[in-house]
Amino acid sequence: MGKETYRPHFHFSAEKNWINDPNGLYYLDGEYHLFYQHHPESEMWGPMHWGHAISQDLLHWEHRPIALFPDEQGMIFSGSAVVDDKNTSGLQEDGFPTIIALFTHHNEGHETQSLAYSNDKGRTWTKYPHNPVIENPGLKDFRDPKVFRYENQWIMSLACGDHIRFYKSENLLNWAYLSSFGQDYGAHGGVWECPDLVRFQTEEGEKWVLIVSINPGGPNGGSAIQYFTGEFDGEVFHCDQPKEYVKWADFGRDFYAAVTWSNLPQPLWIGWMNNWQYANEGPTHPFRGSMSIPRKLSLENVEGEAILVQKPVSVELLVERIDSHLVHIGAVETVSHILPKQSRVIAEFKKTAIPFDLSIKGEGEEIKIVFDPSVGTFSLDRTNLKDAQFSEHFMSIDTMPVKHLKNLEMIIDECSVEIFVNQGAKVMTELFYMSGDEFELEWRAKSKELQLEYTVQKLKANYQKLCSE
Repeated sequence: MGKETYRPHFHFSAEKNWINDPNGLYYLDGEYHLFYQHHPESEMWGPMHWGHAISQDLLHWEHRPIALFPDEQGMIFSGSAVVDDKNTSGLQEDGFPTIIALFTHHNEGHETQSLAYSNDKGRTWTKYPHNPVIENPGLKDFRDPKVFRYENQWIMSLACGDHIRFYKSENLLNWAYLSSFGQDYGAHGGVWECPDLVRFQTEEGEKWVLIVSINPGGPNGGSAIQYFTGEFDGEVFHCDQPKEYVKWADFGRDFYAAVTWSNLPQPLWIGWMNNWQYANEGPTHPFRGSMSIPRKLSLENVEGEAILVQKPVSVELLVERIDSHLVHIGAVETVSHILPKQSRVIAEFKKTAIPFDLSIKGEGEEIKIVFDPSVGTFSLDRTNLKDAQFSEHFMSIDTMPVKHLKNLEMIIDECSVEIFVNQGAKVMTELFYMSGDEFELEWRAKSKELQLEYTVQKLKANYQKLCSE
């Protein structure tokens, strides 16, 4: 299969046509399973199916047949999957543990929760004959079940427009309402979606994080992810942050609907790398949409605040060449370097409050990153791109608060950049569409000398691995 314009090489994308939210993430016997919202007949959003892919290293993906198709109860909207290794559902037939998928049936605005199961490690799926397992209580938005094991019961988080509802079950088939959270907490500029309640072990002990996607209402416009820290007692989530305070997981425009893999000892998540403001209009073909790089999660004390820290999974398998540089850039001077279109950049700064510009340049176009410690901002400007006219919303200057910059890591893959600042305490994910066979990385000092040590790792083109034989 030949090269396609803007096709990512090691970020997951469908072989063709539309994808959005990651769904049904679980790990079993050395395999990471990724299901996703998929319209197999068009590059635009439409009747939703669950696509499916499997990886052993989170970098190379094997496409699998579509797992779940729409039926008389509706489209197959987002959901989750768990390994029912104790056979609490009673649906196990063979020696393998049953995989249970909980998902939303969406039928002309009416949403219910349904179940499907697999007894062959997720290769084939059977819909439960008594669906739905949770009826709609009269809500317009009632979707995206995320399930996990808590002591001797299963807990479900469910997005309900402006709040999250929690349910419990002993067998994954019969569910009882527990409690609600969120109507007067956090950001409410749009509908709440794709919740995930995650347990963390910290230096202070056990802590819980409730993850909630919101569309629109993000910090830089459109869709984004907020999160809440607190405690969960098996019935109620108790938030420990002020009601009006908002914590954003990613300040970029293109990280949404992220949820964690089940059946792993440490939290690991992946998000849809796009924004609902322009997702249907992107200049890609024959696919549209991709996933972020998977990221390891931890909850850490950063300047006295519990922060969700993200670090990309290792890309060492893909490293082809490493170029290291120790540079001293005089005031208003520049230093540049050739940048492969698949690359990882790691930079350490000698002083943490020195302003600078960092550009990724193509053929007469660029995206520009600006760090301005005088106002405590780190911003990315993508208004100077030739192929950005497909949407008025795409041409943006996006900002996140950063007072001191100790280090940064950038993962670049064809048309996206994921920026992890200060060991992942702040993150920005952005799409960009820029021509040329390679880029140029340019550092520019502002009013003071800039001293830094950085490496550029060229990553192997892994494009053909994404496509079936």
